[in-house]
Formats: sequence, C-alpha cells, structure tokens
Amino acid sequence: MKVNPAYTSQRCSACGFVTEGNREGQAVFRCKAAGCGYRDHADVNAAKNIRAAGHAVSACGDLGTSRSVKQEPVSRATGRTPS
Repeated sequence: MKVNPAYTSQRCSACGFVTEGNREGQAVFRCKAAGCGYRDHADVNAAKNIRAAGHAVSACGDLGTSRSVKQEPVSRATGRTPS
C-alpha cells in the first residue's frame, strides 16, 4: 500500500493544520494553529501522518486493486447494481 508523503512533515498530526511554518527546522515541528501548539520531532510527526493516512486507505478497502473491495457488485452488461 502506498501513501502520498506530500506535506506530511508540514501537517500537524494532532489537529491537521498544514503550513510550511510548522516545520521550524530539519528536526523541529511546532504547530502554528491557534490553540494547538503541538510539538514533536519533525520526522516522527510525519510518520504519524503517514500511518494515519495508511489506516484510512486500508479502512476504505482501497488496497491498490482495480476497485475497492467495499463497492457493491455492478453488472458488466448494464453498469447497474443487481437487484
């Protein structure tokens, strides 16, 4: 399973706020959202975001196959769900 890592080091794993300013340095993450202020090592924060995204993808059943395992079956002939 693959998760797009874009912005995971700028997204707060506690509140979800994303800004370039959250990443204060190579190793320092501090959330700039009003009322949050969450702090962590930047790589640990990114890893938490990637883990959460991976859980969300697998919970939806989208495991990289041609279609989600949680979709209703569809007739190839009509494109409609069988009754």
